[in-house]
Amino acid sequence: MQSVGYRKMEEREVPYIKELYEASFPKSEKKPFEAMVEGNERMYAVVEEDRACGLLFTLEDANHILIDYFAVDPQARKRQIGSRVLKQFFAAHDKPIVLEIEDPWSTEAPAERALRQRRKAFYLRNGMREQAYNVDLFGVRMEMLATVETFSFEAYLSLLKTCLFDGVERYVALAEKTTRES
Repeated sequence: MQSVGYRKMEEREVPYIKELYEASFPKSEKKPFEAMVEGNERMYAVVEEDRACGLLFTLEDANHILIDYFAVDPQARKRQIGSRVLKQFFAAHDKPIVLEIEDPWSTEAPAERALRQRRKAFYLRNGMREQAYNVDLFGVRMEMLATVETFSFEAYLSLLKTCLFDGVERYVALAEKTTRES
């Protein structure tokens, strides 16, 4: 099995990581790449045999970590790179870790819903737990997952306030949990 891990993004990898970021996330969820580079975002390259094949961007405060963006290059998928990196990342941090995923039930498109459900199943298989709430984040309905049984909305909002910008709370709202049988 090839060596897989993550490390701080190197300058030479910025063009590739930026291209992967732009291709991997919908416009409604993206922040300007340059603002993340210059801001509080911790930007890691996912690597296989020391070659970048993905990205892992986080926001961190003293007590919590938000996985802001995580993607593996489509050409590197099906080799369990994502699972292996998440396990390494979780093991390296003793703080609770939270992430947002698009709510599978906030779309009527069957193919998009199936993709979102697969994404959720991936994170659940890798140790994340569903939280009792969703959020509306900049107008996008997101389901919350965390490495702990309960990651409070208040802790999540505090993390965003610490790491992003003054007034971010105006763009984040507690939302009803959506549950439907597939």
